[in-house]
Amino acid sequence: MLLNINKTKLNVALILSLVLLSILTISWHHQMYLLYTQSKRIETQNHQLTALHKQLLIEQSQTISGSTIKAKALKMQAPKRQRELLL
Repeated sequence: MLLNINKTKLNVALILSLVLLSILTISWHHQMYLLYTQSKRIETQNHQLTALHKQLLIEQSQTISGSTIKAKALKMQAPKRQRELLL
């Protein structure tokens, strides 16, 4: 009789541990899903920021390039008039 009680207690303990592990597995899976969605969202934002940064760099380089050309043109002297030689 003592052996049957111990088997019953053992079975109950095993069933409870199985249920507990199942609940923990479901919880872990849900946390991994949330982490994955957050990671994807952050990755998308990172791509958007990178694209915006590249666009701003291109615009800045075009502005700097235009202003340097303008500065060089202003520094240049106007061409001197040449006398016409009649032949």
